[in-house]
Amino acid sequence: MLTELLHSETIQITNEVANWQDAIRIAASPLLQQNKIEKRYIQAMIDSIEQHGPYVVLTPKVAIPHARPSDGVNELSMSLLVLQKPVYFGPDKPVYVIIILAATDHTTHLQALVDLTQVLQEPSQIDNIIGCKRAKCVMDKIKQYATKEQL
Repeated sequence: MLTELLHSETIQITNEVANWQDAIRIAASPLLQQNKIEKRYIQAMIDSIEQHGPYVVLTPKVAIPHARPSDGVNELSMSLLVLQKPVYFGPDKPVYVIIILAATDHTTHLQALVDLTQVLQEPSQIDNIIGCKRAKCVMDKIKQYATKEQL
């Protein structure tokens, strides 16, 4: 499921961003361009973090911003941004990988989250993704780690 949602067109790599809000905007931009989300979904993710704090930093170095399906999701989708320099979602929350999750309901994305957990469970796997310079490298690592337990 994860490899069906993430592909080279939805993966970006950049050196640094000004702030976490820009990181979310940049990370979500492929989904917006493909009309999988509406612009208001991006603002809803930002508003949610501003209201509730950096709860989207689920594991060190990784944030998974999301909002409600009713906030402007047109199609189940994901995008990923890798930063060479961290952006801070809080004083002690440096993030290098931002994964945008846009779910159309409360269940169809669950298998993708299970796959994502497999990818993010080892700090070395996250570091290997951060070390990638091209989207194909990121995709290859995700495929490798997402299927590791199934081999």
